[in-house]
Amino acid sequence: MNSSWVFSELVDGFVAQGNPASTAVTGLCFDSRKAQPGEVFFALPGSSNATLDGHQFVSAAYDAGIRAFVTLEMPPGLEDKPDAVVVTVPDVRVALALAAATWHGHPARELKTVAITGTKGKTTISFMLKSIFEAAGKRVGIIGSNGIFYGDTWLKLLNTTPEPVVLHQQLAAMVAAGVEYLFMETTSQGYMMHRTDGIEFELGLYTNISPDHISATEHRDFDDYFFWKQHIFTQVKEAFVNRDAECYERIVAGVSVPLHTFGTGADCEYRAEDIKTTLDGRRMGVEFECVTSAGSYPVRLGIPGSFNAGNGLAAAGVAHFFGIESRFVQEGLREFSVKGRMEYLDTPSDYTVLIDFAHNLISIESMMATAREYRPNRILSVFGLEGDRAHIRRFDCGRVLGRDADYVILSDASPRRDDPEQILADIATGIEEGGGTGKYEIIRDRHVSIPKILDMAEPGDLVLLVGKGDVPYEEVMGEKIPFDEREVVAEYFADKR
Repeated sequence: MNSSWVFSELVDGFVAQGNPASTAVTGLCFDSRKAQPGEVFFALPGSSNATLDGHQFVSAAYDAGIRAFVTLEMPPGLEDKPDAVVVTVPDVRVALALAAATWHGHPARELKTVAITGTKGKTTISFMLKSIFEAAGKRVGIIGSNGIFYGDTWLKLLNTTPEPVVLHQQLAAMVAAGVEYLFMETTSQGYMMHRTDGIEFELGLYTNISPDHISATEHRDFDDYFFWKQHIFTQVKEAFVNRDAECYERIVAGVSVPLHTFGTGADCEYRAEDIKTTLDGRRMGVEFECVTSAGSYPVRLGIPGSFNAGNGLAAAGVAHFFGIESRFVQEGLREFSVKGRMEYLDTPSDYTVLIDFAHNLISIESMMATAREYRPNRILSVFGLEGDRAHIRRFDCGRVLGRDADYVILSDASPRRDDPEQILADIATGIEEGGGTGKYEIIRDRHVSIPKILDMAEPGDLVLLVGKGDVPYEEVMGEKIPFDEREVVAEYFADKR
């Protein structure tokens, strides 16, 4: 990574003012509040999830000492500043992504990279791959919804797919730390915001797609969501696709890169057979036979749900693509777990407690189907949904809970700037529509609702704490308030001693 660059080496566009070829810059900036003299300011345009436009803040960046700017057009306030160097480009977000890659020396080229996209399964598969590759002695990194992981490093992220400046900075840090493989969740929002532009991934993995992230703050409709999911195929050399996914034929239509398939069908390159659920005491699992052209071998997962056989199969396919032996696949999947995804809590109770991040129709359907597979006496849940997300999720999830759960306590799960009472009221409407009248109540504070649901639990019951996953805080009106469900559960049982 260079400590400074000539402005013209970082951007390719039309000069609106000044001479970028003779202008040195010492950093990249897209937030005027953090601007430092010598940096170049990228005026990111407004988007579907933001009302502010970076072009409104070029004067503030100038006042902070910045003299190099990348914009869509000549912004008001700089025409009379002869020392301001302005380069106009067709897309500022693309320019930022390419500049960030250049600034950090294109670190992705030094890694074996896998892009993972889909509505469901991205996080689970990335951590399965981490477990497998580490079992084989490889050094790996993860970027996704649970944060950035490599070695002893763990960093939280604002976005599942981070902004390019953060992304390439962290990729460079991974390279410096000796990381060999990167498993990265690449979201539709990330593609739409061009956060990964300039990276060619060794391999892509497409898990599934269903209507989600459709709202005034995300994608305008399913077609838009689908369009940006498809962007993965423009940035990978080869790809694995779930043959069992709905819309499979539409997903692969017109794709020009070599494709590999995984699933349960006889025509799949990687196939799961004899899928069985397992129960070891109160701990749930699943096992299956992984069938490939080179032979087959048994796989046992220490997490519940027959649907996770598909995730494990995907991870096995990626591992074999990179030459990892099946014994390491078996070891890695046997030892695998991921916080906040059907996470088993080891308690002294005679019932099972799981934490999960189910937050849309496909994930809660999978969660409840998994719960039913193990035939618990009752399914009890504390449930909530994040704010500032598609409202349809609330009614969809509520209907599933009304149909499948025996009792639900609705509680807050980071309402953000949304109305928390309306979020829970909408979920309650869905529960009523799903046949759950009289089988739920609203207690907004999880410090109260979690102990109450645990008090209700009896031997053989399954308690699901849903909606927060591994998020260790409540986000309310821009404030992040520390909160960890595991601590609440641990305190509950400590008080029972």
